[in-house]
Amino acid sequence: MNILVTVGTTAFDDLIKAVDERFKNDENIKILAQISSSHKYTPRNFDSFEFSDSFQTYIDCADLIVTHAGAGSVYSMLEQGKRLVVVPNLMRADNHQIELAKYVQNNNFAISCFDLSEIECCINKAKDMEYTPYECERFFGHNTILELLK
Repeated sequence: MNILVTVGTTAFDDLIKAVDERFKNDENIKILAQISSSHKYTPRNFDSFEFSDSFQTYIDCADLIVTHAGAGSVYSMLEQGKRLVVVPNLMRADNHQIELAKYVQNNNFAISCFDLSEIECCINKAKDMEYTPYECERFFGHNTILELLK
């Protein structure tokens, strides 16, 4: 199984470290992580990178994605039908990532992990879970804007 871990532009060293410590010797899992340029922790048990122009290729190759609960990351991956474990960064000042993680879990779009000590369990659960397919709803003003552009 190919797993991509992604944190976006904000460092989320706790997530990278939790995955690194729990998946040391599993030969059936290949992990690659996108880490922030402001990271302080570099994984020892899998490859990582800060930025890539071919990030979509990594998404396409992943069987499962472990992602921070940033709206852009979560929704774009759900729209692509990716199997997700969503992890809110609890060190952020606001709580929008918690709200988004609850939303995707309550609607069965993804597994959410609110406690990093449970990351291995969440990943294992996500491998076989039956998800509700996510369908992107168009912006309510979509047709109005298209008419104005004509």
